Amino acid sequence: MDDTSRGRINTSEFAARWHTIIDEQFVSKVADSLGQLAAAQPGGPTLQPAQCRMMAQHIVQALHVAATSTGGVQDAVQYLVQVAAEGERS
Repeated sequence: MDDTSRGRINTSEFAARWHTIIDEQFVSKVADSLGQLAAAQPGGPTLQPAQCRMMAQHIVQALHVAATSTGGVQDAVQYLVQVAAEGERS
């Protein structure tokens, strides 16, 4: 039997899929936390789940930037500033 017919994936494809699964869990946890943090503020805004999710995706990406760049947190903050500025123009 030919193993190629089963659609085997290589190591980099496996790693990419794994990171996607892990990132999805992080985004979900961060999104839930953002909603809870906003709700905990007296008179604070009520964030919609879609808003929390969108912000969580950027925060998770910023955490990746901080973990993988030599600039660390500074690069992560710069990423968030840039994303926010680009969002204002949209």
